[in-house]
Amino acid sequence: MLFVLFAGFLLAAGCSESDSPEFEQSRRLVRNLYLAPVMSVYAGQTLTLQGVGFEAGDVVSFRADAAVFDLPVSGVTAKTARVVIPAAIARESYDVYVVRGAQEQYVATVKIYLTTDQEVPDKEGMNIKGIVFCGDKGVPGVRVSDGLQTVTTDENGYYWIPSLKTLGYVFITIPQGYLPAALDNNMMMGFWAGLTDEAGVCEKHNFELVEADTENHVMLVGADLHLADKQNDLRNFKNGFIAETQAFADASSVPVFCLMAGDMTWDRYWYDRNFRLPHYRQWLSRNGYSVPVFHAMGNHDNDPYVQGDAPGQLSYCRTLGPNYYSFNLGKVHYVVLDDIDWINTGGSDGVLGSRDYNRVVSLAQMTWLAEDLAAVEDKTAPLVVCLHVQLYENYNASFANTAKMPSATGGTGALMNAVRDFSEVHFITGHTHHNSTMVINDKVIEHNTAAVCETWWWSTFFSDRAICVDGSPAGYGIYTVNSTDVKWSYKGIGEPAGYQFRTYDMNTVKKHLDNSTYKALLAQYASRDNKGDDYGKVGDNVVYINVWNYDPAWKVEVREDGSPLEVKRVFDRDPLHTITFDIPRVEAKYEANADWASCCSSHMFSVTASSPVSELEITVTDRFGNVYSERMKRPKAFVKTSK
Repeated sequence: MLFVLFAGFLLAAGCSESDSPEFEQSRRLVRNLYLAPVMSVYAGQTLTLQGVGFEAGDVVSFRADAAVFDLPVSGVTAKTARVVIPAAIARESYDVYVVRGAQEQYVATVKIYLTTDQEVPDKEGMNIKGIVFCGDKGVPGVRVSDGLQTVTTDENGYYWIPSLKTLGYVFITIPQGYLPAALDNNMMMGFWAGLTDEAGVCEKHNFELVEADTENHVMLVGADLHLADKQNDLRNFKNGFIAETQAFADASSVPVFCLMAGDMTWDRYWYDRNFRLPHYRQWLSRNGYSVPVFHAMGNHDNDPYVQGDAPGQLSYCRTLGPNYYSFNLGKVHYVVLDDIDWINTGGSDGVLGSRDYNRVVSLAQMTWLAEDLAAVEDKTAPLVVCLHVQLYENYNASFANTAKMPSATGGTGALMNAVRDFSEVHFITGHTHHNSTMVINDKVIEHNTAAVCETWWWSTFFSDRAICVDGSPAGYGIYTVNSTDVKWSYKGIGEPAGYQFRTYDMNTVKKHLDNSTYKALLAQYASRDNKGDDYGKVGDNVVYINVWNYDPAWKVEVREDGSPLEVKRVFDRDPLHTITFDIPRVEAKYEANADWASCCSSHMFSVTASSPVSELEITVTDRFGNVYSERMKRPKAFVKTSK
């Protein structure tokens, strides 16, 4: 059987080689040769490699520590060559080289996944086909899509798609009761495959499933990693999020998954620091992270050297898969969308563009989404929709939920309309680096999740405290699913699970910050219009309480000498972020970046005590009845280690 391998995806409007600077390889033995990061193959399979410059006598060498397989090429043409998969090849990571005499060219590191040769009959007019199978049986009724056309497998598990092949991939919606056989980060989840040939050629992609009970499971949600191999980010990510969530999964009695809500990388440093999406994927694999990770695409996951949405997302789709898709875990239907329309004005080969974009879900996605949601039979079960940019924000003085995506066809209103038939909807978003849990109506909640990278890793760099712009600890969401019951919490990295708020004695905060040096430094941030005097209007004996995962179903109660104090929700900044990031950054002569400065949040609360030395009993109760408390002795110190 002939199988054509070409991991450079085909784009709408036919991107030429010169459209992507990453493809310039004029000094290589074979140019424009790309291998997918994961290859599902079987013994005896003939692969056609697309690349310019193959010669008779060339060898494609697959090299691992345990074995080396040298595959002679045959059938060489101006743009292709063939190799045959040997029977002894194993499931393993291989470094792949083209060898010509004494010369050799490194091509890529790929993961080989072994499957069986499942024959699927041809069907006229269809150019993508395959089988979805479990064991020795096909699985009927599985949705398969190229992002534009969606079909379901027949009684034999077969599918056929008449595809334009413009998006460059095919994927399945993981059905309830199953998981992909290749569900790990080496295999990049096993539910998608890169398309391998032109629209006029029929290609086969099979998907192997295993039966799995995910009725009860945990979904960990991380957002905004911004990995760039700078400011000790990789070390902090490994020792923090990775170590903590791996330990959580290892100790869990139910399956644990992870959903990254975008900005895994930092486009600004893709080329300067040589850390792009393939490096991120390889880093997860090499560090042995075994929690299966689903991904959503963020604005910083686009190529900063190219203009336009389709070219910008090419590297993401080649490396992490579709930029929109769905899957089922137990009774919960998950949908991942891409709400970034990449523009990148001025971007070109070797030149960073302005990295501008529109906040919108494309019409193609909205069409696919309507079909996907229509196919969900039980609309009383939870629906989880993940995007990068938030639908709403409530960081305003009235704490009103305000729409952030204005597009009539792919904005906030259109998305709300798309989910109108569902009884329980959770939108999960990132982007802002702060926490905001917004109850939109009696059916819909948006969870805007703070950043794993806190303030782009700078707060830890300056002060050894991982604090986000709203004062939240760097962290992640934990969504615990028991059948159709979903509960959630926010977990600060390195903090106990019960650490859900932080208190400030504003008497000591004001005393610390009330000096001309600090005020002059803070005044450099354009987001401040108070001449650097953040808390000059705060009265005496005031206490602030920052409850980062607050929503209106929570209760914040304070007692002084047994008597309740009036608790007010206030729109103000978090003082700890000011001393761990804002001031040290400007002191160190870095730019006073207003986007990174402390922001006024919707989850700050205030009480006024009768005395500067009275003890306060603070009780916070979340919507699930969990109680968190602190007996606050005052005066309370205000230092970088404050809890």
